[in-house]
This record gives sequence, C-alpha cells and structure tokens, in this order.
Amino acid sequence: MSSAIRVSNLSKVFPVTKSYGELLFHPFRKKTVTALRGIDLQIEKGDLFGLLGSNGAGKTTLIKILCTLVLPTKGTAYIDGVDVCKDPGRIKPKLGYVIGDERSFYWRLTGRQNLRFFAVLNNIPQKEINPRVSYLLDLVGLTAHGEKMFKTYSTGMKKMLAIARGMLTNPDILIMDEPTSGLDPMVSRKIKNFIKGTLVNIEGKTVLMATHNLAEVEQLCSRIAVLDRGEVKATGTVEEIKATLSNRKRFVVGIDNFQKDLLEKIESISTVQNAWIKKNTKPFSSTQIEIEIAGEKDSASQLMESILAMGGRISLFQESSFSLEDVFSQLLIPKSA
Repeated sequence: MSSAIRVSNLSKVFPVTKSYGELLFHPFRKKTVTALRGIDLQIEKGDLFGLLGSNGAGKTTLIKILCTLVLPTKGTAYIDGVDVCKDPGRIKPKLGYVIGDERSFYWRLTGRQNLRFFAVLNNIPQKEINPRVSYLLDLVGLTAHGEKMFKTYSTGMKKMLAIARGMLTNPDILIMDEPTSGLDPMVSRKIKNFIKGTLVNIEGKTVLMATHNLAEVEQLCSRIAVLDRGEVKATGTVEEIKATLSNRKRFVVGIDNFQKDLLEKIESISTVQNAWIKKNTKPFSSTQIEIEIAGEKDSASQLMESILAMGGRISLFQESSFSLEDVFSQLLIPKSA
C-alpha cells in the first residue's frame, strides 16, 4: 500500500528581483533564495501529521508544491502514488487544500452559494452539488447559517466553511495551513476536536497540518516533522522527537537559603548545561531552580552533592520532563559561524 504523501530530496529555489544597482553593475549575476533544501518526508494514510516550523521555515512552499501550485526545482513528490509534477490533473480530486484566508471567499454570497460556486470550479457534476453542499454544511455545523452572507460569519465560522470547501471533492487527504490561527481558545478547541474526532477518526481522512503552534501539535498529531530554514530537523512521534534530548536531564531544585551567587556557582558545575530561577513557585517558601544537566550516570546525585557542598539547603529535588517547546528550541538554535 502506497503512502498518502511521499517526498524525496525536494528542493525549491526562487529567483529574487535585483535592485537597479545590481542590474547595472552585475547584469548577468543570478540572485536566488532557497526555500526548501532536500526535503524527505513520508506520511501514511490515516495520519494526522504536523508540519511544525516558524515563519519562513518553508512550510507554505512545501504545501504549494504538494497542491501543484508551485513546481519544485529538484526532487519528487507523490500524492497517493501519483507524481505531482507529471500528473497534476489526478492530484486535485485526491487533495483538499484548507486555507483560512477570508479573501478567498466571496463576502456578498451566502455560505451555501460560496460552496456551490467552488463546487462548479471543481467540476463536481451538477446533480451532486446540492446534496454535497448540504452534507458539508451539516458536517461543519453551519446548516443554520448556510443562507447568511459570508461577511456576517464569525472568524470560527469562516474557518469551518474553509474546511467544508476543502472537502468538496471528498478527498482522501486534507492539507491545512494554520487552521486555528486568530481564534479564541474555545473556538480553537472546537476546531481541533473536529479535525481529530470527525475528519480523522470518523471520516478517515489523512491530514497534514502546517502550524507554528507547539501545543496544538502536541495535542493533535500522531507524527510531526520540524522544519527550519527549508530543512527537516527531526521527524517522528512527539515522544520520539523529545527523545532527541535523551542525553540531558532536567531537575527542579528547591533551595531554602537561596542567594544570587549560588546560581552562578551552580552554572559553573561541569555537567550543568543551563540553570534558571523557576517562575510562579508559590505557595512554596523555598526558591525553585530548574537545572539542565548532561545525563551521565550518577549525574543527579553528583548535582545534589555539589549544591550541598556550596552551602545550599535543599528542600526539594525532583526530575522534570522536557516539553516539545524545549526540543523545538534546541533544534532551531542558530548554527555558529
């Protein structure tokens, strides 16, 4: 059985418009920017896959290539076994692109009219349009608002209509670009529950979700890829990616007689990678410090002994787990010059 999405050695280089000075003095020198660098990625059918990266990481360029909107400079990409470059016509029915850009809808048309219009653009047979649109409005909870103009919709309703539009061709694969951006927490939770509970678990869709929201990825995605400056830094389950910091350990240490110079002494310990005062430690009377250490054998007991030798009175000593944010920060540390 073929993968839902398979990308191999995918690169994209864009030409950059030169200034008048560059055109005058270097008319034949090419100026380019590399958006993707040798991307390898595999997404299995039924996955809810998170594409995680900050702005400018290359997420949107990768999505546009998969959606046949942009051609790659090098490499291959397959949707359900079909080459996106060689046979783009077969890709479109297999793929739904969910973009939350409100400008892509017609504001003076109703929600139903918008879906009917895009159904025609997607070459859905006329007799199937009305039943399909009614089904999708019901699926996303907008049946009662189907006859209202799009401009009257709340941000959450607009996002849900965008999901409905992406499902007009009943695709097996949905690609979502920042599906919960700009939403309040309650509406965001509703859409996340809909994506995982309805689209993936009930409808059986494969979902590729591009986001820079770490908590969202950790809550929803079965597997993720971390993209930075056009390169895949890590891929796997959340736990597998967290395991990239397996050579480190983190501890919360409560110190009753804490002084500022003690923190400097702790930072000077050879196994300590980082140390900082933990915020919001009430109702604890002691000052709590988070300490990252290299995870050698017996390093925890050595850390405790070192702090005691420095005169620190320890009232709390417990191991703390790393978050996805910690891993993300480590993976995206700028390379030294």
